[in-house]
Amino acid sequence: ANTAIFSLVDQLLLRMLPVTNPQELVLLNSRGNFYGSNTGGNAMAYLMYTDIRDNNQVFSGMFARYALPLSFSMEGKTERVSGELVTGNFFPVLGVGAAAGRVFNSQDDLYQGQHPVAVISYGFWQSHFALSPSAIGRKIFINGYPFTVVGVSRKGFAGIDPSRAQDIRVPMMMKMKATQPEFYNLNDRRQRFANVFGRLRPGVTLTQAKASLQPFYHSILESDVTQKAFVRASTESRAAFLKGWLDILPAANGRSDIRREAEQPLLILTGVVGLVLIIACANLANLLVARAAARQKEIAMRIALGAGRTRLVRQLLAESLLLSLAGGAAGLLLAVGMDRALLTLIPDGSGTQIALSATPDFRVLAFTMAIALLTSLLFGLAPALQASKADLASTLKNQAGSVITGGSATLRKILVVAQVTLSLTLLIGASQFVSTLRNLRGSDPGFEVDHLVTFKVDPMLNGYTDERGRQFYRDLTARLAAVPGVAGASLAVVPLLDGDEWDSTVTVEGYSRKAGEEMNPHMQYLAPGFFGTIGQKVLLGRDFNHNDGQGAPKVAVVNQKFATKYFGTQNPLGRKIGNGGDPGTKTDITIVGVVSDTKYEDMRHEVPREVYIPYRQGGFLTGMTAYIRTNRPSEQVFSALRGEVRALDPNLPLYDIRTLSDQVDQSLILERMVASLSAIFGGLATFLAAIGLYGVMAYTVTRRTREIGIRVALGASRGEVMWLVMREALVLLGVGLAAGLPSAWMLTQLVKSQLYGVAPHDPTAFAAGVLLISVISLGAAYAPGRRATRIHPTEALRCE
Repeated sequence: ANTAIFSLVDQLLLRMLPVTNPQELVLLNSRGNFYGSNTGGNAMAYLMYTDIRDNNQVFSGMFARYALPLSFSMEGKTERVSGELVTGNFFPVLGVGAAAGRVFNSQDDLYQGQHPVAVISYGFWQSHFALSPSAIGRKIFINGYPFTVVGVSRKGFAGIDPSRAQDIRVPMMMKMKATQPEFYNLNDRRQRFANVFGRLRPGVTLTQAKASLQPFYHSILESDVTQKAFVRASTESRAAFLKGWLDILPAANGRSDIRREAEQPLLILTGVVGLVLIIACANLANLLVARAAARQKEIAMRIALGAGRTRLVRQLLAESLLLSLAGGAAGLLLAVGMDRALLTLIPDGSGTQIALSATPDFRVLAFTMAIALLTSLLFGLAPALQASKADLASTLKNQAGSVITGGSATLRKILVVAQVTLSLTLLIGASQFVSTLRNLRGSDPGFEVDHLVTFKVDPMLNGYTDERGRQFYRDLTARLAAVPGVAGASLAVVPLLDGDEWDSTVTVEGYSRKAGEEMNPHMQYLAPGFFGTIGQKVLLGRDFNHNDGQGAPKVAVVNQKFATKYFGTQNPLGRKIGNGGDPGTKTDITIVGVVSDTKYEDMRHEVPREVYIPYRQGGFLTGMTAYIRTNRPSEQVFSALRGEVRALDPNLPLYDIRTLSDQVDQSLILERMVASLSAIFGGLATFLAAIGLYGVMAYTVTRRTREIGIRVALGASRGEVMWLVMREALVLLGVGLAAGLPSAWMLTQLVKSQLYGVAPHDPTAFAAGVLLISVISLGAAYAPGRRATRIHPTEALRCE
């Protein structure tokens, strides 16, 4: 388990990028308020990148990149692939060469729209061209536009994101051809979309780079506020914008959205499996103490014959090491299968390929070897030291009934207490995570999940014009609604519960914005019939209809939370809102309906304020997600839905087709991973602790056989004998619980950000953990206690 978790932690959190001197790489990050559009995730405007690139003394090179989906066509077949727009110095700055052909250079990125060349990844070359040299110079179509493949990037290089394999890279200057022109214009300083990286000059530190760039960065901001885009900006907006500053972040490990999502769960699981490993070590130590006790006469004989203590400890540690290396070798094989299972639980986004591997490499092998050596010391050293302290005279003449010394018994009890402590900690943590998953699954998303199918389609990636795209969407919804077994069909730009988010500043007529107040509700662009299709209730007014198109009066529907926030108990119908927050913003959008609140990004986030707009009244078209309400098993309509899309355009890929129930499960995949694995490992830890307690009590009964026989001969009842054994077990259990409760409290405080609907100090979880481990532990002690009650005095006194 530790090897499997480490393999993922290493690839996602620890491993440096396979580029030249990765420790010199940094990521530039604009901090503070922005004014315009922003994709989030360390985004900067392209012109800000060129400004800094041409006016800095701290970087030996810089590049910008932007990851996006692409529609790849060749030989009449079209599919969706992961792509990346990169500046011409992307490969040179990283020090990444070509496996075939060439990579980009500065000449490939000079003029907008004039460089229709592409570099494909080694994996894409292998899967689509069978490593054929003829791929170089091959003509392919990206989003319906012809490109020429000029090279293949080096094998083993996946990109800046260690978890995502980018299939095709095209020059940043081909952005207007490779994506919709309306998205993130290269010449617009208000549109932030690119990740900007730099390579520090030798001897330059992060602190020095940050201090050097701040004056120039502020001069950029000061220049920006004089531009036309800020003409209507409020004094407050200008002041907030000018307070921005430039952060410089280490980027030796690259940049990954998956890392941000999975980092905390993976660290939690690392702690969990580490604790289980310690419990297993304690159990093995207990076994070796017992084994050493049984060998005390042998060890005493060796000492009497002249063996030194160091030699004895070395021999016993060698036996521990043999056990540990055998376990490590077996564990390494099992870890591969476990990693493959874990990779299915890592969220993979929309159609992008996960670049993580389940195959162990040298680093994983080294980790397993190190953990094997460490565990051999953890469970072998104390028993070895204890065994090597044998008292010659007493041991050589000792009798079997007293074969275990007081020191060994004390050590074994300490180990059992430690096991109980750690097991309780894991059980309470697992209970919290299981409750979190149950609470999330049981929460109401605000719409009817059952019998709802979804898929994504993006005709704009196939070169559609806006008018052709609108016609395609109209035809698609009509055809989907006509499929037998379909009760309703509609479209939305932002997919439900998929982790995506789109917010925008609005002005609300008649509402006075407070100083510093956030006026950015979440936005959604819809086709008619969406609310009825997903089962979202229209509380006031109406849904959109086919008359709400271009040229018609602008309309909007808001959710109940938005209406309550801005209108209180007043009727929101007929009230006006406007896009933007500057003084004088035109409020030309009429609210025609109010709908019930629903979850937006995922099941964990709170319901946001939300504004719904007809997609045909949006400023541009983009890919959309279809939602289909069925009255028969959802899986039965999948092929029919694919057929309808093919009938409209056989070259248009349809992707991420699934039920909404599956989508809900997908949105909770990390929570399910943490809950299920922590529960499994918590149960395993408790089982190991129970074995440890059973072993100690069984050995105690064996050691005290003569004493118990004498007690019975003198009139002790079975109940008194049972209490004699159980009392000792209760003491061990009580000490373990006393130490475990504070440990569990500290653990839940550390992971409280991962909990949902359950308090970190939830008494139910603590009580359940205490009760469970108490019942299991006392059950483990009961069998030795019952055996003790059956000891016959005559047999006990003559057993030696």
